[in-house]
Amino acid sequence: MRPISQLFVIATACMAAFSAATAAPAGQELKGIQRAVGDWLDAQLANSQGLSSYQIGQIDTRLKLDACNAFDIQLPNGYRLVGNTMVRVRCVDGAAWGVNVPVKVSIQSTYYVASRPLQAGKEIGPGDLVAQQGDLALLPGSVILDPTQAMGRTLNSAVASGGVVRAEMLRAAMVIQQNQRVKVLYRDGGLEVSNDGTALQAAAEGQVVRVRVGTSQIVQGIARSNGVVEITP
Repeated sequence: MRPISQLFVIATACMAAFSAATAAPAGQELKGIQRAVGDWLDAQLANSQGLSSYQIGQIDTRLKLDACNAFDIQLPNGYRLVGNTMVRVRCVDGAAWGVNVPVKVSIQSTYYVASRPLQAGKEIGPGDLVAQQGDLALLPGSVILDPTQAMGRTLNSAVASGGVVRAEMLRAAMVIQQNQRVKVLYRDGGLEVSNDGTALQAAAEGQVVRVRVGTSQIVQGIARSNGVVEITP
């Protein structure tokens, strides 16, 4: 039989070890964060315009994070969910920390390029664009994915045959020309009054345009198709 003093020392040591184990919070498993990021990516890419795939990078194993019950996962400002990017993971229940997780996203999709050399000022019409297949990670974020986005719009700059057409290269077609006779339509609830006028500038659909009505009155409204300028209070 051991002396009472030895039993006391052993019991004290066991109690100390038990107290330390129960007092120290469990650490967060880094693989659990990666799994959560994978689930988030699956949801975000479910409706992407193409065949998507991704790789989740490693989290610094030197990080010692407290256990977390719930994550908030977001794409940081200025980042696109394509190519080499990252997502921000924050603990919102159980601890207070945040980490950036590197990811690489590939989206194989159809995009549109010029079918032939297109001059600046040309209005895009049928036959001006042709479909290509490629990884959106290697293309500008504003590349045209739907040709109807470009039809009827005018190029700001020339595009070589096979060149990528981007949204910022296009402007809306002019629906009203300078000095054109227009119909000024004033609407206020159920009241509708129309008058004739002369446009003082060219305008695209939805742009503000100034119109001379009569000999001296100047009004402004929103340019609509068919030579209509709409004024609302």
